[in-house]
Amino acid sequence: MNPAQEFDWTRSTGIVLLVTVFVFLIGAFSAAYFRAMPPSDPRQQLTLIANDPIGWPTQAIIFPVAFLATALIFGSIALRLPAGWPRWLALAATLLFVAGFLLWLPISSDRLRLGREAAEMLRTFDPAAPPQVFGNGWVFWPHTITVLTAIGLMGAALALGGLLPTLGWWVAGLGLLGLVAGPLILRDWPPFASYLFLLVMAIGLLRR
Repeated sequence: MNPAQEFDWTRSTGIVLLVTVFVFLIGAFSAAYFRAMPPSDPRQQLTLIANDPIGWPTQAIIFPVAFLATALIFGSIALRLPAGWPRWLALAATLLFVAGFLLWLPISSDRLRLGREAAEMLRTFDPAAPPQVFGNGWVFWPHTITVLTAIGLMGAALALGGLLPTLGWWVAGLGLLGLVAGPLILRDWPPFASYLFLLVMAIGLLRR
């Protein structure tokens, strides 16, 4: 691949990834529920969801679409990286992002269900026996770990492949930081934070 062709595909990939990041961030902040610290009280949770008939389902739909789009972008990058470690790491990152997409589907399905049922759950709310609002929470950490690992591996692949020789390692380090900070320190991880890491990657590809 000559330098002009390499420039064309890295720049176009950076643009597509950047658009995907922005779409994801729109989804992340479209729901009023996530524009502030989410409440722990079930009644307050249901009230926020019931009063947001557009934003709540919007994020439930946009998130998996963005995850799938990112997996496809990663796959496209993997096919263009040099054979050997760069390509293998990128392929592993792609498969992990596909897994992250699949793991998120039960969460989105449950959020869409909540959007339909929140008003009725509020109407029948019993403070003495409050309902469990969210289900399928067990998949959150497997999803988060696979996505952060994928970002770290893709950063390393881009560094070893010579496309982002310095910034790629920074992205890999951010992925590792998320893997440590999320489950061990913060005990939580907002999905939009992972896409801020991808924003760094997208800008790097655009500037190459």
